[in-house]
Formats: sequence, C-alpha cells, structure tokens
Amino acid sequence: MIRRLFFSRQLSIVTVLTIIFIIPSLWTTGTNIVTHTYSFGCSQFWKGFSPYVDPKGAGDFFKYSPLFAWLYTPFAAMKSSPQAIAWGICNIFFFWLGVCLWFPWKQIKSKWLWLGFIFCSMEADGSFRYQQMNAALVGLSLTGLYLYKEKKYFEAGALLAILTNIKILPGIFLATLLVPPQKKYFQGICVGLIICLSIPLWFWGWEHTLTYHYDWYSLLKRDTQTNGLLDIATTLKRIGFSEAKTFVLYPIAFLSIGILFSKRLSRSSFSWDLWISLGLFTLLLVNPRTESPTFILGAPAYLFLLRYILSLPGLLKSISLFVWGTGIFLVTLCMNDIWPKVLWNPNSWLQANKTYGVLILWLMTFFLNLKKDIGIKLPLSSPVKPL
Repeated sequence: MIRRLFFSRQLSIVTVLTIIFIIPSLWTTGTNIVTHTYSFGCSQFWKGFSPYVDPKGAGDFFKYSPLFAWLYTPFAAMKSSPQAIAWGICNIFFFWLGVCLWFPWKQIKSKWLWLGFIFCSMEADGSFRYQQMNAALVGLSLTGLYLYKEKKYFEAGALLAILTNIKILPGIFLATLLVPPQKKYFQGICVGLIICLSIPLWFWGWEHTLTYHYDWYSLLKRDTQTNGLLDIATTLKRIGFSEAKTFVLYPIAFLSIGILFSKRLSRSSFSWDLWISLGLFTLLLVNPRTESPTFILGAPAYLFLLRYILSLPGLLKSISLFVWGTGIFLVTLCMNDIWPKVLWNPNSWLQANKTYGVLILWLMTFFLNLKKDIGIKLPLSSPVKPL
C-alpha cells in the first residue's frame, strides 16, 4: 500500500497543490531561525563538536538527536532559498503521505470529510511556512501507525523508534503500542535504536556519542523546566490559574496514557480513529514547547475524529459535529487570514484560543473513548426502525 501510494494520484495532487501555494513564500523568505538551528546542529556534527551548545546568534538551541543533525546534511549544504524550498517539499510530502494512507479518497463517502481535509490543510499551512519538522514528524508517525495496523509490526517498530529518537513526541505511540506484546514490534524497536546509535558511533566513537546524547537529554530536561508557551498549564496560568499544572495538565496526561494503554488491551472497544486523536491532542496540551506552528500535530486528528463522529447515531452525531466545528474554529479558523495572525505573542487571546480549542477537542475525544469503553447510554440517538 505504501509503495503504491508513493506514486498515487492522490498523494501527487495534494503535494503539488500544497507546493504551489507554499513555495513562493519560502523562496522569498529563505531559511529562518528554525532551519538556521538545524544547519548549526549539522555543522557541529561534521566538525565533531556537540550540537547542544549555545549557537550564539546562529539560531535557537539544537533540541534534536545527533541522528537528525546527520539527516539534515543534504539541506544544510544548500543556499538559503533552495534549502528552504527543498526542506519544505520534504515536510509537505511526508505529511501528506501519512494522511493519505489513512484517508484514501476512494473510501471517502461523506462531504464532511472533504471539509475536514480543507481544515487540515489550513492548519498545516503555518507549519510548512515556518519550516518546523513537525509536519514530516506527524506524517511519518501516522505512517508507522498504519504499518502497525496492517500488521507490519517490525517496520512499524523500527520507524517509530527512529522518529522518537529524532524528537521525543512520537514516543507516546511507540510506548502504548507495546501492549499487547508483539515480538516483531519489539525487534523493530531494537533495530531502529541500533540505527540511531550506529551513525554517530561511526563518526564519533562511543565516548563522544554517549556524551552528546547525555548533553541532549540535559538540554531537553532544562527546556521542559522553563516557562511553557501554549501548553494547557501555561495558558491557564496566564489567566490566573496558578495550579493548572497540578489540577489540569497532570490529570490530562495520566488519563490519556491510561486510556491509550487500556484501549490496546480492549479489542472490542478499540477505535484507531479515537485512539490516534486522543494521542495527538494530548501531545499538544502537555508539551511545554507547543507553539502556534506546532498545532500541525493535531491537524490530522480533525479527520480521524470526524470520521468517527460520522459513524455516531442521531442527535449525538449532531452535537459532536457542533463541538468538533467549535474546536476547529478556535484552533484553525481564528488564525486564518480572515482574522489577523499573531504568531509570537503567547499572551494574545488569539493564541490562547488554539489551546482552548484543542482542550475542547480533547474533552470530546476523551468522552467518546469513555462512552465506547464502558457503554454509557445517552438519550441522544434516534430510534432504529425495524427492517
């Protein structure tokens, strides 16, 4: 399926259309602080120095694994505008690869899902332009999850392990797929981690490889202890709820992890659509480095959640569609060109709306998971007429 999709009409159309809209902007702006940071990490890698030092004006701190510093080499060798364009095309392609695997057009029977595609692409637009790697990250994570669904456990484990090594976020799926145990999945994880270590080992040797991985861990630890941006705890703290981390963020994290694990053990009530949606929304709410372009992580969840909602009966379906639309209005439409964009002011109500919108979508996804799991019955469905 993946091999066929690489050359499919669907993937070609959405990739080319996105490139047409994004490339002029990337050509004009060239590289930015994000790609400067990636290039700095790559330069340090080839010099044999730690990528996790202060870049001193060359960008932000490099917060990715040594493997990513090596992977970015072909892009770092390019000049500003070609580098931005090549990296943008890479992000666009892998993002749509993951989405198209789960949502082939031939299987889309509802006009609502086409609307979901539009909203998904609108949210992705900002991340493509800002040149973060989150687009490729979520697309490849969805590819790994699709491989697992298709019982290609070894390939899924290897891919998700490599992605988790590059940036910790896919670890939420890597870990929760460990239940029920699958031998080939575990073997794939081991091979993926060996690949992640073998490349820096080849260039640096054991001592420097272990030292630089420790430097990476220390940097991430310090980073998570600083003030957040648009995670739920920081957003609520700005409006005076100082204990939001204790009473909101931690419960969201623990409840989500609990459901993600328990659903893997409950075959009768398991839904890939709800499971993936809950994981993606949770990442946005608990990650302290969530910022405006990071919300592309939740864009595919628009489609997953919508597909499940469309299978609901009667009034429950109508109410869920309203809540879904409200969440997307706050997350995506408020940051569209219809309203002025405020990219780097987390104190703005416009920025906070994105977090509140994700919270609304998380609450609905959590409720639908719970309802499916314990069989909550609501008087919200139309009576079924006998055949």
